[in-house]
Amino acid sequence: MEKKKLHPHNCIDRLELFNTLTSEQRQLVFKLIEHRHYSAGQMIYSPGESAGSIHIISRGKVRIYRLSESGREQLIRLLLPGEFTGELALFKEGIYEAYAESLEDTKICMIHHDDFKNLLKSYPAISVKMLSVLAKRLSISEQQSTWMSTETSKERLINFLIRSATLNKQGEMVVYLPMPKKDLASYLGTTPETLSRQFTILKKDGVITQSSKNYVKIHGLSHNDITCEIC
Repeated sequence: MEKKKLHPHNCIDRLELFNTLTSEQRQLVFKLIEHRHYSAGQMIYSPGESAGSIHIISRGKVRIYRLSESGREQLIRLLLPGEFTGELALFKEGIYEAYAESLEDTKICMIHHDDFKNLLKSYPAISVKMLSVLAKRLSISEQQSTWMSTETSKERLINFLIRSATLNKQGEMVVYLPMPKKDLASYLGTTPETLSRQFTILKKDGVITQSSKNYVKIHGLSHNDITCEIC
């Protein structure tokens, strides 16, 4: 890990938590930031380490995952620019309980928990935004639990693609896969081999086409085809 003096722009301006602050107030937040740079594959934190800061992704991607007793990885979530981690330790001071690893060249803005608590007291709107984000994460976690217990690997993949889809200019449902397939397999509770087979089946059945490893086009399905009870 290397400390760098980076211009503090995206990490605050792109973060929903601070979109109610004025320009002057954001300048005050800028002064609290410590800037870090991580190369692809570097650990940002690990279980057992002291947790003392909020980590805001300015550039790059970070995966948050746990290891089971058997050593199998379970992806919890993928963080993209404008998202953050380290918030749980803010409310129960202690240690990290998961791994955070940079997937590519990543820039992170860090705010110490004590400073962040003062921000919450000074600007209550930030607290409301944070609760909204945490509620969304809880909903996603509940969705994952439902997937694991009630759906086949094919159903999990289809539901993930539909939820992640956006409409392009032609009105077609397209998906940008933000993570390697091995991480997607972990997120969906299956193996990379099974996931690859399901992708092949969906292509053969004409449900999807894939112009590159990251872009998928969905045919003949809509958000009404989601089978999970928690949507």
